[in-house]
Amino acid sequence: MNVSMKSKKLKNFSEFLQTILYCIRLSWDASKYYTIIRIGLQILSPFLLILTSFLGKYLIDFLTGAQMRSAKVQYRALFFLFTCILAVSLIQVLSTKITQYAQSMHDNILNERIALMIMDRSLTADLEYFDNPDYHDKLLAATRDSSTIVHLLWNAISCVSAFVSFVSTFVILCGADFYYGIILSFASIPSAIAAAKYTKSLYQLSIEQLNGERKKSYFQSIAVDKHYAQDLRLFNAGPLLKNKYQRIWQELFTKQKRVNRKRTVFTALLDCVPEILSVAIGMDIAFKIVKGFATVGDYSLYTGLISQLLAAISTLSLSVMQIYDGRLRIANLRTLEKFESHINNTGTKALDTVNSIEFEHVSFTYPGTQTKVLDDLSFLLSHNEKVALVGLNGSGKSTLIKLLLRMYEPSCGVIKINGIDIREYSLSSLRTNFSVYFQDMNNYCFTLQENITIADSSQQLDEIHILSALQSSCCDDIIQKASKGMSTSITRVFDPDGIELSGGQHQKLALARTLFRRCTALILDEPSSNLDPKAEHDIFESLQALTDGKMTIFTSHRLSNISLADRIIVLENGKVIEDGTQEQLLKNKCRYAELFQYQREKYQIKQK
Repeated sequence: MNVSMKSKKLKNFSEFLQTILYCIRLSWDASKYYTIIRIGLQILSPFLLILTSFLGKYLIDFLTGAQMRSAKVQYRALFFLFTCILAVSLIQVLSTKITQYAQSMHDNILNERIALMIMDRSLTADLEYFDNPDYHDKLLAATRDSSTIVHLLWNAISCVSAFVSFVSTFVILCGADFYYGIILSFASIPSAIAAAKYTKSLYQLSIEQLNGERKKSYFQSIAVDKHYAQDLRLFNAGPLLKNKYQRIWQELFTKQKRVNRKRTVFTALLDCVPEILSVAIGMDIAFKIVKGFATVGDYSLYTGLISQLLAAISTLSLSVMQIYDGRLRIANLRTLEKFESHINNTGTKALDTVNSIEFEHVSFTYPGTQTKVLDDLSFLLSHNEKVALVGLNGSGKSTLIKLLLRMYEPSCGVIKINGIDIREYSLSSLRTNFSVYFQDMNNYCFTLQENITIADSSQQLDEIHILSALQSSCCDDIIQKASKGMSTSITRVFDPDGIELSGGQHQKLALARTLFRRCTALILDEPSSNLDPKAEHDIFESLQALTDGKMTIFTSHRLSNISLADRIIVLENGKVIEDGTQEQLLKNKCRYAELFQYQREKYQIKQK
């Protein structure tokens, strides 16, 4: 048991040192200049305070014996002492201001570095992790703790300063009376231990409550999100939403209050001990003065040093606690690295053009589930083919597209392009050849131009090409609304002169972005779900010309749009159940013909 405890303590101490080194390294990488300034001034600070205490002692001692000296000596000595006091005071003021400036600039740089680090880890994470609640908890914790890590760096630097202050004041106090420094130091230990214990407890509680905090934030975000505004008013769901928020808040708050109350009571009682002892030491010095064993200046010096020693111990213990706390937070940030990518970008081949796509016995099950979304799927698409994927919701159409783009890896089977396993191509080379309109499309709170050009930043910002893409997707109504032309913001979230779009207009803008991107294969996943009949007709007419000489895959629940396809593949339960032209499938009178009949009946006029 003793060996185990010793091993655990050594591990904790090692992690503590690693945390300090990590902070210093992070600080140094962000700015060597500001790191040197901050550490240097923090080390200088305790020496200036000690020097101030000594100057105060000498001044008081001089004043109490001033009548015994000549006026000339008095003036010279006073002038010298006050010059020194002024010099030290000016140095303290300047060092404080320089420290504040360096800290402000340095913290900004560090915040930017850490924010980019979290963004990078989120942007490069596999898509599957966004279906994992544990990943969302870790991502929220890392985002929330990012500002704390910046403060942790300051604590690491303060720890150095407090240690220097503690050692120097301890030595001076022990020089006056060996027991002064010893008694005060030991009296402060219980409070530091209790504070460390509760700091750890509070952080562990915050980790346990992450899921609840996410729920609370979700309810709050719904209340202020424009997309939910109409529904919430129609359903009068405001009271329900607030009740859900308050219920979770109350549950979280009750547990936090319990731990905080215990911490406050215990640490308050323990903090009283060193204060009582400092008064006792002050009385001891006063008695020595009365007996003639010390000067009045000694009282000023040693009581000042006692206050400085207690402040150093408090700062040191607080810094150590926060570094310990930060050790857990940094470990939490590093846990994002444990979500390893399963999409290994080890391919070296370059893909120039998509001539064929082949699925060979591909099966797929989403991580964390048991149901096969694709089951032994096989088909071959040839150059310049326009293929429609048809099937009911959940038949695997969108999943097939995600696998083709290597957003996920097949559970088994192989996907080939031009006869080569897609894993042999580099990810960038593979994805550059495709332009995709996803079913769950999104537009951005950017300008109209940025919403288009984000799809292909390698293209020159040529307004002619941007307009061409907008016109190809029937965005004339959006162009007319754009008072600032291509610089018009989409939505008014950041710009009061921005424009708000309807659901159909959002879809057309997303289509324009898809058509702007240079590619050799085009994928359109439900591209007309929100469009009016005229816009839908015009866009598919436009697509006839735009897809010439380009492999095109599209899905659509509206079978009236299937006329664009040379070939139709019908999916059901993750399998290909039919494959052929529309004419062939209608003649077969199987699943496709059944689906076609459902929709045709809706448009037939009933005869009286």
